[in-house]
Amino acid sequence: MSRVSPSIFCRGDGGRLDLLEKDKFEKLFSKYYIGQNPTPGANSYRVLKFDFSGIDTQTVDSTYRFFLDGIKETLSSFMGRYRLLDHEKRQHVLLGDSPGNVLRRFFEALKLWKEQTGDETPIYLLIDEYDHFTNEILIRDLNEFKRSVSQDGYIRKFYEAIKIATQQGFVDRFFITGVSPVTLDSLTSGFNIGKHLSADEEFHDLMGFTENEVRDLLNLVLTDKSKETNILNDLRAWYNGYNFNTDVAHTVFNSDMVLYFLDKFKFKQQYPKQMLDPNIMPDYGKLIKTFHVANYRNNIDVLEEILEKGEISSEIIFQFSFIKPFDKIDFVNLLYYLGNLTLKGTTVAGKPLFHIPNYVIADLYWQFYGYVLQEKAGILEDINRLHDAMNAALEYGEIEHLLRFLERILQNLSNRDFQRFNEKSLKISLMSLASMANFYYMRSEREIENDGYIDLEFLRHPANPGAPYEYVFELKYLKQSDETQLQTTMEAAKKQLRGYLEKDSELQSKQKLKAVAVVAVKDKIYWEEI
Repeated sequence: MSRVSPSIFCRGDGGRLDLLEKDKFEKLFSKYYIGQNPTPGANSYRVLKFDFSGIDTQTVDSTYRFFLDGIKETLSSFMGRYRLLDHEKRQHVLLGDSPGNVLRRFFEALKLWKEQTGDETPIYLLIDEYDHFTNEILIRDLNEFKRSVSQDGYIRKFYEAIKIATQQGFVDRFFITGVSPVTLDSLTSGFNIGKHLSADEEFHDLMGFTENEVRDLLNLVLTDKSKETNILNDLRAWYNGYNFNTDVAHTVFNSDMVLYFLDKFKFKQQYPKQMLDPNIMPDYGKLIKTFHVANYRNNIDVLEEILEKGEISSEIIFQFSFIKPFDKIDFVNLLYYLGNLTLKGTTVAGKPLFHIPNYVIADLYWQFYGYVLQEKAGILEDINRLHDAMNAALEYGEIEHLLRFLERILQNLSNRDFQRFNEKSLKISLMSLASMANFYYMRSEREIENDGYIDLEFLRHPANPGAPYEYVFELKYLKQSDETQLQTTMEAAKKQLRGYLEKDSELQSKQKLKAVAVVAVKDKIYWEEI
């Protein structure tokens, strides 16, 4: 996904390392720190770069074939670029029948070549998006993933060949980038020579854009500087929030999403129609598949905890193990490394806390949970009806259709689903259904000075500023046994709403605002507008 995640990305072709690029070093890097402070290793390597981002993972066979072919193509290009080995030796290398075998043949031939020529030029090995395809395997089939990285797995054999090459002195250094450590961790002794840099404090700001960087970029395209503050506030809500080290006080922005926004904004000085980059939608499908890793029901419980509490505590895993069952800690960390959760801080006891970083990710969660609710209720075919209900709320101020849709969902849930159901569950259900239509920007638990928190607001979407009706909700939930408290609960909800309307200047500034008190008695919805 085009999102920030705890990984360090490698760009370019290794120009500061490559011996063939030595004459370009001054031109490329003279104005940068690395050009003004060159290291002894500058332009002294042959750079071998693999990129595993384009592998077709639709089937077991296609994954293996694309991985093998990619390795062969990379080595063929490398040998040609540096004029290594004669034609016969190159062909011998490329006729290897497995990834590990091809790499072993290459280093064996290189050993003979070095003995014959006396050339001691080392290799700097770069692997970009090393886990791009293995993450897709993990999401698609946990058992296939385990086979691929197991003792005899072809991915393990590939990395074992690299490990041996470093021990023999052919590979002097390597730099591997990706999203998750799951693959390398799973290789254990097959590739235990790397150091995980992503969690180090000094690398934190490489994971995205800092606020100052975003402000500078915005001002490159912004013509009306008076709008800077408001736009930055929106960008914070949508794209900021990532943290990968609890000792770092600030967060970073999703760089890809910021650049998407600025690219769309620069010409007409208007927000894009879709605040989420359309390229993110394929990753929505991946998010759904991620929840099917190992135990779907347990993973949905994790999602519900995140949505209800706004956070979840778990240990941070720097070493995954698939010897034991894949559990809650593993899943929370998988979401973290995939960029769907980020660090919030620690508990009183020092245990890490994770939360949803920003509105982009929250919206994906809400949309997914909306489908989960409909799946539970067995009414997935009613998505068009839901869109009609949201349109009635937006254009005509008629919230009844959406609340009736929610009621129908609740009435089709099982008693098990109601065992832990509460006000937060009601709010999450309403938000999840509303998010599937993507008509509103939804805000939860906004603090009113000296008067608590507003349960839920449906606000004009930045991409649709002309939307007529907006909403503020106060939500209450009663168990079936407490139905006699319905009227007093409804009055309490309306009183709270009146307090918000009297004291909050933002609510007072809205032209077409609907204030709605909603009380659910188990699976029956009651509401009143004030």
